[in-house]
Amino acid sequence: MRTASTLIAAALLIFGLSATAHAQATDNSCFALEGTSDYYFGEIDQNATVEHTFVFKNNCDRVIEIGSARASCGCTAAVISENSIAPGKEAKIQVKFTPPKGTRGRTTKTVSVYLKDEQQPHTVIRFSATVQTDIDVQPQYIQLMGGEVGKEISGVTTVKNVSQKELNIADVSVSMTTYADTSGTGNVVGLPLTNARVSPERFTLKAGESRDVTVFVTPQYKGQISGAVRLKAGDNEGMIQVFGVIRDATPNLQRSDAGQMLNSAPGR
Repeated sequence: MRTASTLIAAALLIFGLSATAHAQATDNSCFALEGTSDYYFGEIDQNATVEHTFVFKNNCDRVIEIGSARASCGCTAAVISENSIAPGKEAKIQVKFTPPKGTRGRTTKTVSVYLKDEQQPHTVIRFSATVQTDIDVQPQYIQLMGGEVGKEISGVTTVKNVSQKELNIADVSVSMTTYADTSGTGNVVGLPLTNARVSPERFTLKAGESRDVTVFVTPQYKGQISGAVRLKAGDNEGMIQVFGVIRDATPNLQRSDAGQMLNSAPGR
């Protein structure tokens, strides 16, 4: 008759063999990226599209199936040469990157490579580039503070010509949206904010010259507002992000009303 210790030992042995077999079945480390998984494109123009091909080698003893290659940004396309890779064969993933409008400086994106029927990425490819442009906006974000319904608020940022030539910024456009519960039912909807404006609407900057740009908004509803201002000079574009939280308007007390309230206060 088997003792309890013998049964436990047998169970542990079976569990260990099962775990080892499972690990061997799911271990895909033999399918590996050749070279670096972090590629640097260097300095690129704002309107350029750059590409790089990453190569995977199947050193496993079985066919590997790639499920998908998912980019972290719509500005990136990832094309897989083939999804089914036999032992000893290669798969190429061509990555194409076009900087989003208004991008400047160092930017990093990723592509996650998934094997078939796996929930976690097998490999995460990273690539970066330093995007050059003629227009520098600092700060890139305007936070509109203390906004009230029906009262104009404004924010300022500085636009600088960082090129060696004169820039004519003749196309300045603004797009703003209000997110508010206009029906009082708790349903928040997005509404175009049509009375936003920018000053100056067009201007010229010499090489190295800067100029302040002011964004004016008159909120119509209590809630949040967000949007962007685009400044275009030829093929180059700068962008100003605008955010704000709007509250209900506070009643304005006339001086005479305020005096009457003060005089009628208890103890006067």
